[in-house]
Amino acid sequence: MKEGWIKVYAADQEFKAKLAEDVLKQNDIVSHIMTKPDSAIPSLGAATLYVKNEDAEQAVKILREEDILTE
Repeated sequence: MKEGWIKVYAADQEFKAKLAEDVLKQNDIVSHIMTKPDSAIPSLGAATLYVKNEDAEQAVKILREEDILTE
């Protein structure tokens, strides 16, 4: 990932990361998903959601409020 971006969410399925990305987008936070496709079924694979460093704290707060981030 580019410098200045930080991981705020990881999911075992890409669609979960896309849902988190949509929630952040609704709150005017730019994010980016990096995927690691499954070798057998590319649409099933892990995904990591990144935001800019300055948005990380707010992004985590929002994801927790929406019960997306539970840790």
